[in-house]
Amino acid sequence: MAMDISGLSFFMPLFGFLLVFTIMLALLLKTKLLGENKFVNIVISFIIAIIFATMTNVREYVQNVTPWFVVLVIALFFILIIVGLYTPKVADVVKPGFVWIFIIALILVFLIAAVTVFSSFSGIWSDVTNFVTNEARIAGAIILLIIAVIAAWVITKK
Repeated sequence: MAMDISGLSFFMPLFGFLLVFTIMLALLLKTKLLGENKFVNIVISFIIAIIFATMTNVREYVQNVTPWFVVLVIALFFILIIVGLYTPKVADVVKPGFVWIFIIALILVFLIAAVTVFSSFSGIWSDVTNFVTNEARIAGAIILLIIAVIAAWVITKK
């Protein structure tokens, strides 16, 4: 039986706050943009995270992007594992073209989430989502075909 975790959606603003705070603090500490004073970096990260938590559209945008980003990272991880089983050096397969495909996929995720959250033009987007959700067999076949083409390209490329 599946566990119902829908109650966690109540804490999504808090999770978003913590995500932004952690990422901002890590970026500020790594780049040393504001110096090496940890207190200043923590305060600035905290202020940015609070601003983020009060803006519902921005919070919704991050909540839409984060799961798809994680899905892409996990897919990349599994693709690299599969490639690693067939070739002794993964670096031979991970060429700039492979990296650009991943970057384009990430950009598409960011753009689709932005259109979903910030756009007032919902006519075209609702048609696309209705097609994908109502015509699941067609959408599934298209996705499966894309995955098969990518897998064949990765496996047969020498």
